[in-house]
Amino acid sequence: MPITKAVLSKEDIESLKIKKKSKSKTRILGSIFSLLVLLIVYLCVGCDSSNSTFYFFRIFIIVINVFIFMGSLKDVNFYNDLKEKQKYVGTVKVKKKEYFYDDESNYESYVVNFDEWRIGNKSFKEDFWNIINEGDEFYVEQAVNSGFILKLEKDKKDFKIGLIW
Repeated sequence: MPITKAVLSKEDIESLKIKKKSKSKTRILGSIFSLLVLLIVYLCVGCDSSNSTFYFFRIFIIVINVFIFMGSLKDVNFYNDLKEKQKYVGTVKVKKKEYFYDDESNYESYVVNFDEWRIGNKSFKEDFWNIINEGDEFYVEQAVNSGFILKLEKDKKDFKIGLIW
């Protein structure tokens, strides 16, 4: 069955709302924390805003908050998903499995490349990656705008829990 569009179920809508809310809460807490750090540094330098330490932290906090703001623009896709209530549904095949190892950071990455561009490449935990073979077919449900995976199953086994976000 090729990938087609379908209407989001009530459970899908709740999943999207929870994901959007948790991302928003994380951003707000990050912004508040960074501003508290700036306030603490300001008080530590004796309320001297011309101090070079305060100047450095002020620039640093501004940059952090700009990135937080830019990240919030990504939430527009979640809003669009909730407004349009559309998802992609169908089966996809595993095109290729890849393993990457970085010597410097001692980081391992287990990636599965799917044959559908909308799904793309997904990183899995090692134990899930080991039971996936090239050519395996997965049933997938994915939000249209945000790309949030709602369901990823093979032989009635849930592989969504094995994804690394």
